[in-house]
Amino acid sequence: MAPRKNQILSTALEIADEFGLDAVTMRAVANRVGITPMALYRHVEDKEALLDGMLELAMSEVPAPPADLGWEARLTELAGGVRDMARRHPAAIGLAFSRPGYTPGVRRLVGAIHEAFAEAGVPERHRARLERMVSTFVVGFAVSEVSGRFPHDQAEGLAREFARDLRDLMDVVRAVATED
Repeated sequence: MAPRKNQILSTALEIADEFGLDAVTMRAVANRVGITPMALYRHVEDKEALLDGMLELAMSEVPAPPADLGWEARLTELAGGVRDMARRHPAAIGLAFSRPGYTPGVRRLVGAIHEAFAEAGVPERHRARLERMVSTFVVGFAVSEVSGRFPHDQAEGLAREFARDLRDLMDVVRAVATED
């Protein structure tokens, strides 16, 4: 990514982190970067491209789990990475539900999930459905957590609940892997 475009997307993410997604306007980003709003369009096509770029930048912070881990540990680390990223960028994680999600970073994470399912023995015809189930749970939990839907004073209990829910999903993955 070009340095100026990266600066613009980072700035947009900072504004979202500080003031929420509604505060991310082309004018606000341009002002903070120190360029005119019209000059911003040389780097991002429109507001939609800005939002897609913000999602991409946030998702790129989710580390790829080490390849030497087993499939279940990789999925657990990936889910934890998404949850951690959501805490850093609470406004951006909601974009995962409102954007098409075809950015390279999102595709990288989806690909890692599919690879884990393949290693678990899930037939290819079931992988997309299971990926949607796991992704929707992880992103939904993270969005609920950072939006205040869950009580903030129960962080330890939420961590246990998240881990239990993930174990339940792993049981579903194992069941689908052995159903044929």
